[in-house]
Amino acid sequence: MEQDRNFVVTTSRRASSDIRAQARQKASDWKLPYFDRHDETLVDVTGTFEAVFVYDHDGLGLSIGESNLKFNLGTAALRLQAISRGEPVTLIRVGEIQANDRVLDATLGLGHDSIVAARAVGPKGSVVGIESSWPLFTLISEGLTQYDSGDESSDVQPVFDDSRSYLANADADSFDVVILDPMFSIPKRSDGSFEVLRKFASPAGLDPDWIQMARRVAKRWVVVKTDYEKDWFSSEGLERVPSGGSVNWFRAPVLSELSVGVE
Repeated sequence: MEQDRNFVVTTSRRASSDIRAQARQKASDWKLPYFDRHDETLVDVTGTFEAVFVYDHDGLGLSIGESNLKFNLGTAALRLQAISRGEPVTLIRVGEIQANDRVLDATLGLGHDSIVAARAVGPKGSVVGIESSWPLFTLISEGLTQYDSGDESSDVQPVFDDSRSYLANADADSFDVVILDPMFSIPKRSDGSFEVLRKFASPAGLDPDWIQMARRVAKRWVVVKTDYEKDWFSSEGLERVPSGGSVNWFRAPVLSELSVGVE
């Protein structure tokens, strides 16, 4: 899967020599130009490029002008704390995610659900995350490399691919749980980080074919998070799971379960 990569790599203004060397190496690895920044603003660096990868002391950022998106735990931090306290976490409850499971996050995004799932499956489980946007894939991959998940979690394995293509080529029943959480249909925030996210996140919305593809690959549940329920959800086996929060959670049984008892 290839994408045009109209990006440039630079550093913060006061980056150390080690950070500058790291940025130069990454630019070479990604086959992108490198800009040795000193007094220039990010707007100056961007020029005709679509966006800028910026290395500094706390990792990699993706910037458009002065708007910057960085890897962070976000909502995953609170959910990880809840797991540590033995409290229920909706994603784990809805998917019935267990130790040693194989989980596919078919819409990786910023990786928050994958990180939570990785804690739930433990070090002997596995979590694969699919991201179709190359800049977001690059950002999350670099962030996960620096993130210490601890001995109680598996590592998240990011894969640069189209979600539907990956599902179409995956073996049936190859994952216990498949997660579908399209980034957003209508963004609810407008700060600088979400400006970057809106530009690069896939606009693909849920449809019956995507659900069916996920159900073929899952052995237990397809878990869906969405802003709005679609009129076709029930015909595709999706049932709402009460969560008590602002996010709508649904799940669908695997296709093999629906065929049980059918002659």
